[in-house]
Amino acid sequence: MSHASVEHGRGAQPRSQFLRGRRGVLPLLAAALVALAATACGSSTPSEPSASASKADITSEYKTLFNFSSKNVTAMAGAIQDGSAVKASLSTAVHSAIASAATGASVLAVTLISDSKCSSKKVPTPCASVSYDILGSGGSVELGPETGYATYATGKWLVAKVTICSLLDEFYAVEGNTGTPAGCASS
Repeated sequence: MSHASVEHGRGAQPRSQFLRGRRGVLPLLAAALVALAATACGSSTPSEPSASASKADITSEYKTLFNFSSKNVTAMAGAIQDGSAVKASLSTAVHSAIASAATGASVLAVTLISDSKCSSKKVPTPCASVSYDILGSGGSVELGPETGYATYATGKWLVAKVTICSLLDEFYAVEGNTGTPAGCASS
C-alpha cells in the first residue's frame, strides 16, 4: 500500500505522519470550517420583513380570515397561526347566522412590537399589533375597532391564534356554549 507523500524540509514523509505532527493545526482548521459553514448558513436565513411589507401581508391575511361570506374555511385556517387546530371551531362560527354578515376586514394600523410585548400577549415573535374593523356588506363596520395580533412564522405573516380564539370565545358566549372552543387553549 503506498502512502501519499508530503515534502517537508528534509524529504518526503507519509501524509499520516505529516498530519500527526500538525495536531494543533487541525482543531483550529476544523473550528474555522465550522464557523465558516455557520456564517454561510446564517446568511441564507430570511430576515424579518420591513414594516411596509408587513402591513400589506398582514392586511391580506386579515381580509382572508374575516371574509366569512366566502365560507372557505380552508383558506381562513391557512391565514391563522396553527390554523388547523382551530379549523373545526372556525367552521362552526363561519356557518352561523351571526357570522354571515362578515365580508372582510379593514386593517387600520399595524405596529411591530417588542419581543417582550409579544410574549406578554402570548404571541410568538416576531409579532405585530393590529387594529382592525370587521366589515359587513357594502363595507360597513360590523365590529371594531378591534385589536388583534399577527405573528411571522415559516416566512409569512399569519393572524395570531390568540386573536381568533378571543373572537371564538365571544362567539361561544353569544351562542350560549360553555367551555373553550376546540383548538383554543384556556387562559
